[in-house]
Parts: sequence; structure tokens; C-alpha cells
Amino acid sequence: MNRLKKYCCSWIGALVMAIPLMIATSFANAQDYDQKNSAFSGSQYSEGQLAQMLAPIALYPDSLLTHILIAATYPLEVVQAHRWQQSKQHLSTQKQIDKAEDKDWDPSVVALIAFPNVLQKLSEDLNWTQSLGDAFLQDEAQVLASIQMLRQEADNANSLQQMENMQVTRVSNQIVIEPVRKEIVYVPYYDPRTVYGYWRWYNYPPIYWAVYPGYVRPSYGHFYWRAGVHISFNYYFSAFHWHKRHVVVVHHHNSHKYRHRGRIVTSHGAKRWTHKPQHRRGVAYSNNALRHKYNSHHPSRAQSKALRHNERKHINRNNSLERIKSPQRAKSHERAKSHERVKSPEHIKSHERIKGQMRVNSHERIKSHELSKGYDRTKSQMQTHQQINHKREQQVRSKLDSSSKPHHKQNSQPKANKNYSNRQKHQSPPRHSTKPQQTARSQASRNPSPRAQTPRSNGQHKPRKD
Repeated sequence: MNRLKKYCCSWIGALVMAIPLMIATSFANAQDYDQKNSAFSGSQYSEGQLAQMLAPIALYPDSLLTHILIAATYPLEVVQAHRWQQSKQHLSTQKQIDKAEDKDWDPSVVALIAFPNVLQKLSEDLNWTQSLGDAFLQDEAQVLASIQMLRQEADNANSLQQMENMQVTRVSNQIVIEPVRKEIVYVPYYDPRTVYGYWRWYNYPPIYWAVYPGYVRPSYGHFYWRAGVHISFNYYFSAFHWHKRHVVVVHHHNSHKYRHRGRIVTSHGAKRWTHKPQHRRGVAYSNNALRHKYNSHHPSRAQSKALRHNERKHINRNNSLERIKSPQRAKSHERAKSHERVKSPEHIKSHERIKGQMRVNSHERIKSHELSKGYDRTKSQMQTHQQINHKREQQVRSKLDSSSKPHHKQNSQPKANKNYSNRQKHQSPPRHSTKPQQTARSQASRNPSPRAQTPRSNGQHKPRKD
């Protein structure tokens, strides 16, 4: 008992010492995995990735585009707003906005309720929404530069001239897109595969969306249009500062009146937009850099992915070790050996030998033997019947020959049988055969007795009876 207690205590102590080391190594491996796999999530997005991501929205009006970029950083609130808007479709747009003001959502998310098609795309394509928000949080200036680059590509392809409901202006080599009438905002739909002309990022094809319901395209151009949204609420509270490459906002304090003060960038109350982590609602950031930047206690998506990867790897390793050490593994190995033994050629040969012996002694074999005996019996019976018939035929032929010979000697051929005698003369002589029985039979069948064939006339001589 003492030895058993010592043995158990030593094992428990070893486990207690090993558990912290295992946890430390798992966290270290997670950090290494995070560093190795941060090419897309941890570092900045490439130019092609940003162009691919921004292609379907880069030609939207600036005011709507700022709301989309800000709302993309709060994906959970976007989903909540879309579901809430679906349940309030019986209300008008203004009433929906009024009721949404009571929700604890970001103002940009509330502003998108007036644009149900855009809100639906943000809610349904969450991977794209999260990637767009993470790119905007990582490098705001790079995202705005990519938007200007795409607008320049569309301008080079002469696509911006076809935007009837938009006012396209150029300020310091920056393309600004605004509604023609400030109180009505139109949302264009276009095919990003054609509107930008030649797409030079062939490794990153642009994201394509289906045509929004209710949109109509004129007889020419790349753009589809629908009735605009009448702005009767506080909508113009954010804008792009293209020169400094960031977004500015004006704090409206839940004002319900329409106001548009011209250029928000030049207004005195405009401030640079800042991300609010409380509206994130616990959604993990894409990498540790953003997590540390916004003091988030939740692990990043890359870190949680690395932890899951290491846990799965550790579980698989433990399962493999348990399988090797378990007695069931040995039994299964023995079963596999016995299975191989069953499939061996020696076993197959012995099995065939047993099958052959069983086939010899089987009842079916006896039946087949009886069938062969019956066949021999019927064969012998047929041979005896043939012999009897042959003897009978010989007797009949002999009788016919004996009756026909004296008639031919005493009587000459009658006149009525001249044609028959002439035909016999002209016939070719019969071929000699090695079988006399067959020739006699054939002659008897071909040349029957003249008594049976020659017709009798009234004045014909009757043969004399012996």
C-alpha cells in the first residue's frame, strides 16, 4: 500500500508541474501562430484587396459612404438594425427613423435604416462588412486613398459622366460625389466589373452584387436608379476630409430637424471621427493591434483562431497517444491481423479445397449424377428403337423387291408409261454410296413400283395371277 501511495503521489506531482508548462507553451504557440498568419488580418490590406472590397460602393455619394464605413465597424448593431427594420416595414421611413432614435445604436447605423437595400447587404454579407470595418479601423487614410483611386479609374473610363442624379466635382484633384438636390439622396447601382474599365488587379476581382429590387437602367450607361430618399431627418452629420484623408462628424445631439450646412469640413463644430468600442458589443477585432488600440479585453479573431488550432492539435495528439496505449488498440490490431490472415492466399486455397469436397458430397452433385444416368438410359432406348425400325424397313423393302421382279420379266412396259420410261433413260445414273441401306431406301422412295403409279385404262391388259 505504501508503494502504491508513493507511486500515485509522484504521478500527481508530475501532473501538477506539467499543467502550467503546457498552458504556457499553448499561449506561446498561439502568439507564434498569430504572428505567422497576420499577413491578411494583422497587417495592412494590400491595394488589390482594398480595391476588391470597395468596388461596389466607391461611387456612392460621400454622405452615404461615410455612414457605411462607420457602421461597418459595428457589425452586430448593423444586424440588429436590419432585423428591427424588417419587423417595422409597415411604418414609413420617417417613423422608422423616429423610433430607431430610441435605440442605443450608433447614429450612422440609425441613418442607414432609410436605405434598406444597403442595410440588407451589410447585414447579409458579414464577412465583407467585418473586413471593411477592420480595414477602416487599421488605416483610415489608405481606405480613402483607395476610394479616390477607384473614382479616378471610373473617370478615365468615362463612366462618371453618366451619373445623372449626382453632382461630380473635382477639388484639388479629389473627386467629390454629392446629390444634385441635397434633400433627396439617390443610391446608384452599377456593375463593378465594367464601370471601372480595365481592372488591373486581376488576382482580386471586384465583388459583384445582384441588382437591387426596383432599380431601372436607362437605355444607355452603367448605372441603375430608383426613387431617391427624402431627407427629413438629421442625415448630414459626417463627411470626408479628402485633403487630410479622414472622416469628420458634427455632434447633432439627436436633433430631428433637417439641416445641411454646406461643407461640413469647413464648419467649426466638425471633429475627426473616433471609434466607440462600446458599440462594438463584444465583437472581436481582427488582430491584436486593434485589440490593444481600443483596450478590448476580448481576444482577437486571429488569437482565438490560433488558440482553437492549438487546442485541436493538442486533443488530436492526446487521442493518438491514448489509442496507442489502450488495450482496445491492441485488440483491434489483433483483429486486423486475423482479418489479414483470413484474406491470405493459403486460407483461400484451403477454403476452395473444402468447397470442392462439399461440392463432391453435396446433394446437387448426386442429382447431377442421376441426371447423367437417366440420359444414358434414354440414349440406349433410342438406339434400340432405331434398330427395330431399321429391321422393319429392310423387311418391307425385301417384300417389295420380290413382288416387283416377276412382273418386269413377263410383262412389257405398257404404252401409257412411255413418258416414264423415257424419263428414266434421260436421268443420270445414281451415285454409288458406301451405305447400301440408304441407297435402297432412296431408290424405293424415288422409283416406286409401276403398279402403284401407272393408271389403268379400260382396254389395258391385266397381269396374270400366279
